[in-house]
Amino acid sequence: MRARFPHLAAAVLGSALLVGPLAGGAYAHERRTVGTVQMVVGWLNEPAYAGFLNAVQLRVSDDSGPITDVGDGLKVEVSFGDQKVGPLALAPAFGSPGEYRAPMVPSRPGVYTFRFVGTVKGQQVDQAFTSSDKTFESPKETTDIEFPAKDPSRAQLATRVERIEPRIDDVRTAAAADADDAKRAAIRATVLAALGLVVGVLGVGFGLTARRRPPAAGPSAPTPSGARAGASS
Repeated sequence: MRARFPHLAAAVLGSALLVGPLAGGAYAHERRTVGTVQMVVGWLNEPAYAGFLNAVQLRVSDDSGPITDVGDGLKVEVSFGDQKVGPLALAPAFGSPGEYRAPMVPSRPGVYTFRFVGTVKGQQVDQAFTSSDKTFESPKETTDIEFPAKDPSRAQLATRVERIEPRIDDVRTAAAADADDAKRAAIRATVLAALGLVVGVLGVGFGLTARRRPPAAGPSAPTPSGARAGASS
């Protein structure tokens, strides 16, 4: 038993060293005190990855413990660059008093800001929390953890499509112009063929008319003198 104790202690210590960093990374949230209210804010799942379901996570408490009666008095607005969504409702987490969540899918990697506006126990709240290395993690691409192939993310595919769309529009415009040119050429050819047909019909008509017309009368031929003499006698 004594020989096993050092190995058991080493195993426990190793597990603690392994779990410690993971647990710390999973709870990389920003803590802030607003009046008598303590707020802890971050992503529900950390590290957060773009394109995967996550949620804005908020824990509120005061000196008496978790605050479980926030209700509809507090909402969150999420911004990314110049884009915003919300205000979003915060639903209480089952089995976790004082915890509230707003589900969402961060579709792009980068910096996000959570702005909480409303009241908590009658106290006005208007606080913005921005992801960073010192607060809570910013969502990132999944390429760092993909194996064996690093497939493009949905964000990367969307960016590629956005780049290709102008070229597709140019091709469509050129094809439409070519089609218009082809239509105009076909119309011109049809008109010319019709004109040629009309000219041909007119030519045939003139030819038939010329054949049916009687020859023009010429000057009277002189009568022989003998014929006149015979006629007089």
